[in-house]
Amino acid sequence: MKELKFGKLMIGGPKTVIIAEIADSHNGSMETAKRLVDAVKVAGADVAKFQLHLVGKNEVNGKNEMIPGSIEMWDGPLYEILQRNLFTFKMHKEIMEYCEKVGIEYLCTPFCETAVDVLNDLGVKAFKTGSGELDNLPQHRRLAQISAQTGKPVLVSTGMCTWEEIAETVAVYEEEGAKDNLVLTNCTSEYPPNDYANSNLSLIKRMRDEFGVWTGQSDHTMDNYTTYAAVALGAKVIEKHFTLDRNQKGPDHKIALEPQILKDLVDGIRKIEVGLGTEKIITKEEQIVRDWAFHTATTLRDIKKGEEFTLENLIERRPRTMVIGGRKVEGIPSKYLDKHYAGKLLGKKASHNISKDTMLVWGDVE
Repeated sequence: MKELKFGKLMIGGPKTVIIAEIADSHNGSMETAKRLVDAVKVAGADVAKFQLHLVGKNEVNGKNEMIPGSIEMWDGPLYEILQRNLFTFKMHKEIMEYCEKVGIEYLCTPFCETAVDVLNDLGVKAFKTGSGELDNLPQHRRLAQISAQTGKPVLVSTGMCTWEEIAETVAVYEEEGAKDNLVLTNCTSEYPPNDYANSNLSLIKRMRDEFGVWTGQSDHTMDNYTTYAAVALGAKVIEKHFTLDRNQKGPDHKIALEPQILKDLVDGIRKIEVGLGTEKIITKEEQIVRDWAFHTATTLRDIKKGEEFTLENLIERRPRTMVIGGRKVEGIPSKYLDKHYAGKLLGKKASHNISKDTMLVWGDVE
């Protein structure tokens, strides 16, 4: 799979793209939105993500629409919440320019086809859809068409859906020639998840392998454990809700990370990234430990010149390396006392008289 260019970022490279989902945590205030962007930058995340709601147009069915169930983070009908926290097109343009000024990528979620075109006209460098839009195939087809024309990545969350629904959405991107620009993020649409078992983190690898696209984790847990594990499992994108204060009234605040937790998230991910190497080498620091920790063939008693080395007159002891005559000398590894190396040391003869408790070197062997 090719790396995907997202502004100054690359999705699929060695560095995980970390998205702080501001959503509506700005509470409709530009001043708060800018403070949030500043905090995201300080924490070290790569992307500040917002949401574009076209209230009363193509997104919500009327003012009396109610949120089903008892989700604590909602504090009223969806229509009223969105109106109260509304960010206009003009405000989105301003905050996108502010993100560029600060040096962080702007990302925004559309919730209808019209919003997709609005964001494209705004000049966004990538798209991100929420899990609620997973089976909105007309919207995804529009996104796929734009992506095929422009090369812009499309990040798609996969919460509260079936495997078959994910496959249908992927098929749309394939039909429009945009599958190579698609990123699927594993997601559990619980706020927050009540059981870590519901995170299903192994889906990150399964989706990557079966659909042949980059994958990530869009996470709603209240801490960072699952996101750290996601990176270790190959997630190329991590998304977490972000707020300045969880105690604020409004959607998302209660399940969002505060600045210090976001900073901890970024720090942890960056440390995990550099620890994901696959080359087995002996580091310079390990070599120092290896010199004294590894065992070497050592004489159990005095051995005369011409005497055979046997398991009766040799034993394995530490260290592997000693300083002799002012220089570092490495002994014969203890593995040569095993039958796997029969004839390499055992059965060979001493080249000179050797004292008891002497670390053997190959010069001691005829």
